[in-house]
Amino acid sequence: MTNVSSYIIATVLILQTLCSCIMFTLGQYIYIYYLSKYPFLPYPIQNSTTVAVRSYFQKINNNFPDKCSQSGIVLNRGAQSWAQQRSADLFFWTNLSSCFPIIIMTYILGIYTPKLGRRFVLIIPIIGAACQLAIWLAIIYFHLPEYWWYIAAFIVGLSGSDNIRNFVLNLFITDNTGEHERSSHFVVFGAMSMIVSAVGTFIIGYYIAWNGFTDLYWIALILQLVSIFVVIFCLKPDKHHYKSLLSDSNTLLNSTDIQISKLHYISCLDFFKLFGFKTHSRKKSISLLLILAAYASYSFICTTFIVILLYLLNAPFCWTSKHIGNYSAVALISFGTFSVLGMKILTKIGACDIVICIISHIFFCLASFWLAFAQYDWQMYIGLILTSFSGYQNLLTLSMISKWLEPHERTNVFTLVTEINTIMKVVGYCFFNWVYARTVVNYKNFTFLLASFLSMIPLMLNIILWFVSRKMPNEDNDRCEELDLTSTDISVSGGWTTQIPVTNSILIPQQLSNLSRTNSLSSNDYEMKNIDHTDTL
Repeated sequence: MTNVSSYIIATVLILQTLCSCIMFTLGQYIYIYYLSKYPFLPYPIQNSTTVAVRSYFQKINNNFPDKCSQSGIVLNRGAQSWAQQRSADLFFWTNLSSCFPIIIMTYILGIYTPKLGRRFVLIIPIIGAACQLAIWLAIIYFHLPEYWWYIAAFIVGLSGSDNIRNFVLNLFITDNTGEHERSSHFVVFGAMSMIVSAVGTFIIGYYIAWNGFTDLYWIALILQLVSIFVVIFCLKPDKHHYKSLLSDSNTLLNSTDIQISKLHYISCLDFFKLFGFKTHSRKKSISLLLILAAYASYSFICTTFIVILLYLLNAPFCWTSKHIGNYSAVALISFGTFSVLGMKILTKIGACDIVICIISHIFFCLASFWLAFAQYDWQMYIGLILTSFSGYQNLLTLSMISKWLEPHERTNVFTLVTEINTIMKVVGYCFFNWVYARTVVNYKNFTFLLASFLSMIPLMLNIILWFVSRKMPNEDNDRCEELDLTSTDISVSGGWTTQIPVTNSILIPQQLSNLSRTNSLSSNDYEMKNIDHTDTL
């Protein structure tokens, strides 16, 4: 266990949470910017979804002119459509600019964290975010061309973005707590993040209405610089931790039967070996593949909500920054409350993880469908209740996978899960922004209807998984299979207790129920990998 103070970890977490809340407002700024430029810069509106029959979705905009006027927005359907389309296109290209660097750097930095050191790796995404904010401010003040938004996104992608930052924060939290108090610490940090996010988004919404966006981005840049200062001067280098760890581990290794050979870095071949039918039983391989397929499809579909900000700024809602701040705060609180409550109820009545995921996808389908046809503010708030019960696939995937894996298999598979999550997120952000930009003119609800339809994929995969787990006979070698893994060669004796690492656990309120249900990222495997590197530090 490291000597890093929990207050230091909490400070970094609070600073980064506030920065994320501020950076989330970029969508509002971009939309308002394009809306103000409409009279001076004609832009052809694409009509790729135009049909002969006038649709229900087109009628919605005509029924709510008073609502937009009350919000202080002059209803101009041409200007709104143009601004919505330009904003969605800009986000499509920025996400496309960052997707490949994020995928590559998440893998590289995740693998080389033991060699580079956690403090150094944590600074990289913070510096990337600071550079992004500096470019945003330069664009605002000097009216730089549009491609600078893409450059900023590319730079933050090279830093690994939030994936690496949260990964390393989880490592610090895990190493700073004992095994028995680890879950409670993650619950505390998760609850703290939820409270900061709720209060922050609420205040930011009113601040934007009072004084605009520019000062907020300056504040975010200052917070990033303060975070860098705290990480450099308050977090100890890894070498102090690993030298003490080496002496402790030598004592442990001398008193047990564990033999650990030199560890190599994870290769793609190691991942595929874990799912091979020749290496494992058919039931185990099929179950693991179904779980990963359901998780990948769900992660992709969840990115639909990347366009919800533009959706709420458009008619019939025409929300202002105050409305969005209030809604975001209520959403964070409802996610943190109802998701935990739902999990407790479902586990109390004896529902297994697969059944909980099936129920979750049904709620996701209903929530997306409800959102697509919502016309009033109260309907959006009611939809939060449905959405709160729709995230259990993300929370339970690692729990389900761990039941099929031996302790020495988990690190590689959990790394794969993290990479799948990253790939699906960046691809989904690009895809759904692209879809929204081409359907917002005539069918602005189409994106959420598409998500409702696509949610049938993980739902069916979980139903198939349930039948496989219940109907397919067990094989004798289900729990005693010999694996040929080149990256890790660990013989584990009966006295060795291995915890379950959750490598993609992110400290956000939506995952609060996960933090209270299972232990988050264990550093046992991570620490053992670093023993080989202590001599070079």
